[in-house]
Amino acid sequence: MKPLLIAGLGAALALAARPALERGARAFPPLSELPPTPFSLQDAALASAGMRACAADLAWIQLLQYAAGGLPEVEDAPGRLYEHMKPLSLRVARLDPSFHRAYLYGAGTLGWLRNTARTGEAVDILEEGIRRDPGQPLYSEYLAALAYTKNGDDARLVALLESIANDPKSPIEMKAILANMYKQRGDYPRALALWDEMLGNEAEAREWPRARVQEADLRRLMKERRSAPGRQ
Repeated sequence: MKPLLIAGLGAALALAARPALERGARAFPPLSELPPTPFSLQDAALASAGMRACAADLAWIQLLQYAAGGLPEVEDAPGRLYEHMKPLSLRVARLDPSFHRAYLYGAGTLGWLRNTARTGEAVDILEEGIRRDPGQPLYSEYLAALAYTKNGDDARLVALLESIANDPKSPIEMKAILANMYKQRGDYPRALALWDEMLGNEAEAREWPRARVQEADLRRLMKERRSAPGRQ
């Protein structure tokens, strides 16, 4: 099936399966402001049919597929992990500026994921969120957290991440980032507790494979710590 037909069927199924998602009232940017992607025709067709929110939902699914390495239409160049994260995140957000998670997910991935950190791109995404989706305090909090990261202020960063990660609007990846911060600081019990929490929540299932790996590693580290000389 052609991608456009698949997109149309997906949107129709989404409309049939549940009521349309309610979005905050925001001015929609013109389609000419969408970042160029292989899905430009799909976006234009759905938006022109009055299904812009559905177009954003589908773009969000494709963003998650890309992050998981399962979007063949968009591939990273060698050594450029997540080089398309910014345009794909902004694609979702410009289709529907009230799609908070698109801004937060893209910025969180680019700002803190190991071997990826591109703080400037993360800041660009968050600043656009502040302009197009005013009133969402998490954008400013993420910007503050990025500033703490840049300045090496780990104590203030962890304190802010603790409040961010527990916000239901924040992507679950922020819990993973916080758990990794705990691990780096040697706070293995708190890191383990966070991964355990994610394993117990079906809504966070996409983090389960990583959570199981981290749990095993943390239990090993805790065992080594207990058996170290002077810890008897």
